[in-house]
Amino acid sequence: MSSEVEALGYIGLEVSDLAAWRVFAKEELGLQWVPRDDGTIDLRTDQYATRIRLHVGPRDDLAYAGWEVKDGAALAALAARLEGVGVTVDRADAAVAADRRVHSLIRFTDPEGNAHEAFFGPLQKTNDPFVSPTGTRFKTGRQGLGHLVLACRQKATMMEFFTETLGFRLSDHINTEVVPGRPIEISFLRCNGRHHSLALAPVPIPKKIVHLMVEVTTIDDVGRALDRCMKGGRHLTFTLGRHSNDEMLSFYPLTPSGFDVEYGWGGLEVDDESWHVLTHDTNSAWGHIYQRPPKPAKLESVA
Repeated sequence: MSSEVEALGYIGLEVSDLAAWRVFAKEELGLQWVPRDDGTIDLRTDQYATRIRLHVGPRDDLAYAGWEVKDGAALAALAARLEGVGVTVDRADAAVAADRRVHSLIRFTDPEGNAHEAFFGPLQKTNDPFVSPTGTRFKTGRQGLGHLVLACRQKATMMEFFTETLGFRLSDHINTEVVPGRPIEISFLRCNGRHHSLALAPVPIPKKIVHLMVEVTTIDDVGRALDRCMKGGRHLTFTLGRHSNDEMLSFYPLTPSGFDVEYGWGGLEVDDESWHVLTHDTNSAWGHIYQRPPKPAKLESVA
């Protein structure tokens, strides 16, 4: 089936330590840091007014994912299809839309309770151009912000929701041990030319988000960010490597909130007319060595 969803437009994150996120996002990743009067932060990667929104809170997890559609007719069609299969749709008012920096949006949840939004008319800040503090340029445009990997418990149910209800297209599966000793099948779903905008991973973690991927325009941008992260003492959950399926060359720094960002270059672009579903038995062609985070130092007992 066709899908009104065209790209991952934005995400919201609830984070507990804004100061640590400022160092990570701005100084290490090269995102533009834009504070709002309400205490939230917009992280920009391009001409959109916001791509990643940071809200202060204790969860350190995904708050919502925003999916872009073409126009009002597409948004109405998506809302009708969701309601047709029994999904509750909240048609957000103008104040909520303005807060999200879009013209109109709807809100709904997936079968595991993750909050999603669909919108059209994102605010473009051509009067206030994106400027990376590190000179980095990000690959966005029609491919959107990047991709999101969600942890799931009932993967078959989640797959049905995103493919049959929302119309995402399956790119491929990876059957592997991303973390040694934990075999899983990860499925990769697309809604535009990016190999995947969403992946579903049945991993036993307490967070909704496994990682967020942002893509840069040169391999040197990856290398420079890697240098900045290493000089700053940032833990790398996965070292530099190239993925087997989307061919992304990337590394995975651990965020101050305890999930990863994949920082990559060279991701595969999919042609719907010629693509066929594949299966891989390894996560990466090379590299991406898993490194457990260091354990906190134990306090010495007082005699």
